[in-house]
Amino acid sequence: MPGPMLHLSVAKKVNPNGSIAYYVGNLAPDAVKGRENKDKAHFLCIPDREVAMKQFVKIADNEFLKGILLHLFVDRKWWEAHLSDFAEREGEGWYTKYNKENLKMTSYAFHNTEWAYELFKQIENWNYDGFAETGFITKENVKWVSSELLITNKLEASTIFSPALIENFTNDTADDFIKWCSCIL
Repeated sequence: MPGPMLHLSVAKKVNPNGSIAYYVGNLAPDAVKGRENKDKAHFLCIPDREVAMKQFVKIADNEFLKGILLHLFVDRKWWEAHLSDFAEREGEGWYTKYNKENLKMTSYAFHNTEWAYELFKQIENWNYDGFAETGFITKENVKWVSSELLITNKLEASTIFSPALIENFTNDTADDFIKWCSCIL
């Protein structure tokens, strides 16, 4: 789904002063290794994902879990708003083209967002003591987050998923997430 910068941009809009645990949680579902575990981390193996996410709102009692919840919400919104149409339009092989565009989106956002470098450094240096592992999200998985790849890959903006489109999406999705949670709690 979307890259780490899109996820973090929504997270910053939802909770600008979130803890590092919140931001790590926001990236954790994509850090999981293996298709089966990735599906579990994204609630894709649950028959009614929407119901599961609503139940998760009620038990997400720490910053890390709240970050995971937001990640799942952003993925769903991204698929509905943009990715499903892109996949249909591009047809077979869409995922390869999307990965290239996703890398452009992530790189461009990283190099053009004031807080990005510092937040990635804080995530890289986060003290993982007390981190609660699940059967599919482990401490070693989430330690993959590194700014090094982003620093060395300075790419132009995606023309398909433009910075303006991303800005509108992150604003709308942050607002939608806040409303969605408040209706459940």
